[in-house]
Amino acid sequence: MSKLLRRLLGRTARPDFRHSLQHSVLGELQHHGHRGGRIAMHRSIWGLQLPRQRLFKGLLLATLLTAVLASQIDAAGQLWGRQLLWWLERLELSGRFPAALHPADLPFLIATPALELFVDLPSPRTLAFNAIGVVALWWAAGLLPDAGRPAMYLLRLAALIHGAAVLFFVVWPASFPHTAREHVGNGLQQIWVLMLLTPWIHLPTFWFFQVSWWARLGVTLLTWAWLLLLAPLLYALHALVLHHAGLLAMPLLHLLFGVMVAIIGFVAIYGWAISLANARTLRRLEPR
Repeated sequence: MSKLLRRLLGRTARPDFRHSLQHSVLGELQHHGHRGGRIAMHRSIWGLQLPRQRLFKGLLLATLLTAVLASQIDAAGQLWGRQLLWWLERLELSGRFPAALHPADLPFLIATPALELFVDLPSPRTLAFNAIGVVALWWAAGLLPDAGRPAMYLLRLAALIHGAAVLFFVVWPASFPHTAREHVGNGLQQIWVLMLLTPWIHLPTFWFFQVSWWARLGVTLLTWAWLLLLAPLLYALHALVLHHAGLLAMPLLHLLFGVMVAIIGFVAIYGWAISLANARTLRRLEPR
């Protein structure tokens, strides 16, 4: 026992740097980047103070904007109808394009053009070539490098959707329930619903932050402008694709290139606005 005590007592104690100058320097350096700049706290872990007055004003503004937009439902339907019919006539697609609007089933949905686009069912040869294309796309997507993995998932999702459409038209060619008019009309109504929801989406994701009311109003109006301009152009392009590719292209257009395009632009505008607000906040927090 005495030998063990002497051995333990004879060991040299390790230096304790917890309260040393080196520890102080290292503790200060951990908050700086490799160029010497201070690392700011990421906005995802900021504390957010939400005064009741800001919440009340946000709810009031969202309600007001929704009411203003809903009051223009007839004007928006006529605007989209005129623009869409103008494009269909210029593209010289086969069909009937009257100026009348088809009324919506629900009061908050927009009226859509009562167009009739002549679209053919896919032939057996077309189905065979598309089936080969689906297999080739699935195989080619797997050849992408690791950096292109997101693109691989997207391409294979498109292959699955189009492959399911090919299989449907092989097994039940005469049972496809949708028409070109329904496809275009439903797409326009989906974008209209997204416009109605825009203030309520921006309310918790942007308006609750410490940004000016002009910024809150501006990001919503900019998003509305994007959706308002996109809708007739997007579905005129859909009509052109359906005219050349037939009903076989409709599932892919609806699921990947319909309202999803509007949502991508929606998110892009929001990302730009919140990044700009974040940069301004960081400039205010920087020491003078």
